[in-house]
Amino acid sequence: MSSASSPSDPKGPRPSADEAARALRDIDRHRDQAHGSATNARWVYVLFGVVFGALFAAPDFFGEGAAGWSSAAYGALGVGYVALLNTRKGSALLGQPVRTRRQETSGRFRRYALLTLLAVVLAGLAVQLLQPHWHLAVPYWRTAVGAVIGGALALFGPHCHRALLSVAVRGGHRTGASALDGTR
Repeated sequence: MSSASSPSDPKGPRPSADEAARALRDIDRHRDQAHGSATNARWVYVLFGVVFGALFAAPDFFGEGAAGWSSAAYGALGVGYVALLNTRKGSALLGQPVRTRRQETSGRFRRYALLTLLAVVLAGLAVQLLQPHWHLAVPYWRTAVGAVIGGALALFGPHCHRALLSVAVRGGHRTGASALDGTR
């Protein structure tokens, strides 16, 4: 008896080395396409960049009273975005037909993300507590900061989203079982 598989063997014939290499390249290409689909459409990043810049600059043009309603607008924008992402029609509207499964996100990444979010919130609180003691004589500094951060979000948002997604998925470059839920 021969040790080579035959077509009648339950496992079927073994692929050649070239076929196996091509199949692995196809898996990588399809995974990259799926990761690209797990990010928002480009217009979402541009819109959020413009809105972020405008809300950040609002106190420079409308006075300090605008700081209160612009903070509420940030909150409403965040809640609306999350609400849209958690519905089929909303995620399709945002150009994100798939998302990663929660089980596939590494625990280490979640811990670092939570610690980073906590650090940003604490830094924001510290800035608010220290702000009355600042005497910045720089006119329109909020406008400049809003333009830089909003422009960075508009330009680099998709690239950063894909980079974070590739880091968040366990094992970085996985092959085999998909890390994506598929269509919602």
